[in-house]
Amino acid sequence: MSTNRKCRALRLAVAQQWLLAILLLACAIDARITAAAEEAYSEDAVKAAFLYRFAGYVTWPPQALHAPFSIAVLDDDAVAAELEHALAGRTINELPAQVRRIRNVHALGDAQVLYIGPGLSTAQLQAVLDEVAGRPILVVTDTPDGLNAGSIVNFMLVDRRVRFEVSLPAAERAGLKIGSGLLSVAARVQGHYRGSDTSCVPARDPQTEKRCIVRVAAL
Repeated sequence: MSTNRKCRALRLAVAQQWLLAILLLACAIDARITAAAEEAYSEDAVKAAFLYRFAGYVTWPPQALHAPFSIAVLDDDAVAAELEHALAGRTINELPAQVRRIRNVHALGDAQVLYIGPGLSTAQLQAVLDEVAGRPILVVTDTPDGLNAGSIVNFMLVDRRVRFEVSLPAAERAGLKIGSGLLSVAARVQGHYRGSDTSCVPARDPQTEKRCIVRVAAL
């Protein structure tokens, strides 16, 4: 393939990834969003939009899907308020959706999604993640070390824009399957599903670490 063709193919791939990311946001907040327009939305609103859309790309075990579909928010009232606005009158997985503001993990109940705000200490975050380990809950964090602590999705800033990274091993431990549509717009994907042919393996394995391709999307 010529250099020009390779460049065109690369530009097309980048454009497709950026378009999909924008569509995720557009579906969540019912607006036509361009790269410039996205900056007009607060960071909290963007996170709320992503939390709403994440659920549409995750497969839960049947016993975990019951009404109402609940997104629990721990220690982040601003995101909870934005999410309440985004979910008003909406459904997730054909179930009525609701936001549940909680002050501790014991109030989590049977929520399918748990978002943990950035205000918790490292020890507090780890205690929450240990408490929900193994349960079919999509755990989303907002801290630089979120995936290493055990969360499934973690928010991050890339070029001052809200993006997210995903841990496939953590999702598998929770009995959840993350759809390829979501993985394709993640800024980083950690690990792989057992038995899959994905090219990225857990970085903790020193024998295969060099084979792990950490995909940073050009968004």
